[in-house]
Amino acid sequence: MTIVVTDLTVRYGEKVVLNDISLDIASEKWTCLVGPNGAGKTTFLKVLLGMAPYSGSIKDHGIEVFNNHKRNVAFVPQHPQIPQGMTVAEYVMLGRSKREGWGNESLTSRSYVHRVLQETHLFGMQGNLVSHLSGGEMQRALIARALAQEPELILLDEPTSALDLHHQISVLNNIELLKEEGVTIISTMHDITLAAMFAERIVIMKEGKVLLSGASHDVIHSPELRSAFDNRIDVHTLDTGRPVIVASKAEPR
Repeated sequence: MTIVVTDLTVRYGEKVVLNDISLDIASEKWTCLVGPNGAGKTTFLKVLLGMAPYSGSIKDHGIEVFNNHKRNVAFVPQHPQIPQGMTVAEYVMLGRSKREGWGNESLTSRSYVHRVLQETHLFGMQGNLVSHLSGGEMQRALIARALAQEPELILLDEPTSALDLHHQISVLNNIELLKEEGVTIISTMHDITLAAMFAERIVIMKEGKVLLSGASHDVIHSPELRSAFDNRIDVHTLDTGRPVIVASKAEPR
């Protein structure tokens, strides 16, 4: 196991945001956190990154995360700070700075960034200012920067939230390829159908607790998933066997 979470609790003042979570996250797999708004999914990513204080333990390769400054972790936030005056190419190149330092990029790094720009459909926009990108283009730039980092662990907070369907699948395919390079992927995702399509494991969260963690197929068809969304979702299975999760239509009053 890459990451072992034991008795994890996070408080903001008097409010308990994560409550006594114990969980093992397998290496070189895609684990997706699902649940309603306010479940604590984004906070969970932040403590995994080492960005928020917590009680309990989170060990990555046996080392407590807040003590491990050598981790090569990429983070794709849902609401990024957009730098002014920086081009798309420069922004994506930031992903190489942990390896080589800013401004010291090798020819190999430049070639790698060139490839990432093509994979994320940003090639041809490399000279555009990041601050002038649309929401979907910015989302792809964030993911491109993370891919350029060649991380051991990548954390993504709603990576498809600003993307159209075509770019959703394209970007998620690129992220999925990271597993072949030994990368562990942990994401949050509102679209549970996409989560089931790409993630091997799904963690259901509600009100700061983990209701269930397991193989995607098992979790998708569990009563805990319906319970997390107050029994307002339906799970349908296509002829191909792929599950599709949709919100239930409210009964008219």
